[in-house]
Amino acid sequence: MFGQGTSQEKAILDVNLEAAKQIARELRLRDIGGIIVVDFIDMTDDSNKRLVYEEMKKAVEKDRSTVGVSELSKLGLMEITRKRVRPSVTFMISEPCPCCHGIGRVEALDTSFSKIEREICRRLATSGNNSDPEKPKSWPRFLLRVDHEMCTYLTSGKKTKLGLLSSSLKVWVLLKIARGFTRGAFELLPYSDEKDTDGQKESSADSLPLREAGRPKLSVFPIKKWMSRAKRAK
Repeated sequence: MFGQGTSQEKAILDVNLEAAKQIARELRLRDIGGIIVVDFIDMTDDSNKRLVYEEMKKAVEKDRSTVGVSELSKLGLMEITRKRVRPSVTFMISEPCPCCHGIGRVEALDTSFSKIEREICRRLATSGNNSDPEKPKSWPRFLLRVDHEMCTYLTSGKKTKLGLLSSSLKVWVLLKIARGFTRGAFELLPYSDEKDTDGQKESSADSLPLREAGRPKLSVFPIKKWMSRAKRAK
């Protein structure tokens, strides 16, 4: 590679000198900032280490950013500090994930469920609820809007999370899938009897019985059960 008669030390020096030029070029092109540690091939001659150091200093002079270069250590390590001039390429061509907000991890569904439970408890405490636990018809009613994954989590299994939540807190919860909601996002609203529920894709762990004078009985079921009942009524 380096011709006949070239000593091993000379060959290592040539490789390190060429690497110093290329490293300085890559730092400039990629606009890498921070502390960079370069592991050069070990050299026994201190004068050769000095040549690599001088070559690196000369190569970084073309960089418009502030660059600091330290001499090679006994282990052949060189520390380079560089200040980034502009945002990184990744930052310019991409944007943070709306679900994890750029951290690479999303909230567990169990944690989101705990937040929903706490929010319902907070609403019950601030509303001064006087319902009778022994009379389900008097329980407060809420509309819970969640994303598709959370809806599946709340309604899967024989004993659903939504059913356990309703029975433990003595509330009726009407579940609705909200388009555009990110994973773990939810909205809790008081359920109004006057709202028209026709055509809405709503699901609940249990029915929501409502009986008032002059009004027909209104029950909200999972959409499949509701449709089957409508066909039988015809």
